[in-house]
Amino acid sequence: MMTKVRFHLARGPNYQRWQVKRGDDVRFYDPEDVILEMNGATLRNQRGTAERILAGENKTVCAWVECESCVVTPRGRSAVPAVQEFCHYNPRRRPHWFNAKRSDIDNTYYECLATFGRLIIIPKITPHETNTST
Repeated sequence: MMTKVRFHLARGPNYQRWQVKRGDDVRFYDPEDVILEMNGATLRNQRGTAERILAGENKTVCAWVECESCVVTPRGRSAVPAVQEFCHYNPRRRPHWFNAKRSDIDNTYYECLATFGRLIIIPKITPHETNTST
């Protein structure tokens, strides 16, 4: 079963928190308190809904990260992730996920994505050192 992660913008007690949903289990996290590491992650978007929002309709849920697993780590215990690139989503600006080059990155798969505050980043992954001793 895949996990879905999105930024929750509906008014209420979970406004501007990360929503992590796996089946019927839904949890919310303050972006200032945690880092979410999303493994086997794909950026998803409902393009038609996003285009209507771009044209002026009210915002509604239309984008999320679908991932194989999501690890939640308290931010105080985590090192700040090294950033390779940012993933942006704002249907008032573009009807798709985009990177720094403004390229459409909808449905792009990443081995790992992470949150840092309200941002979704593609972290620089440092290869583990291998033990060559015999």
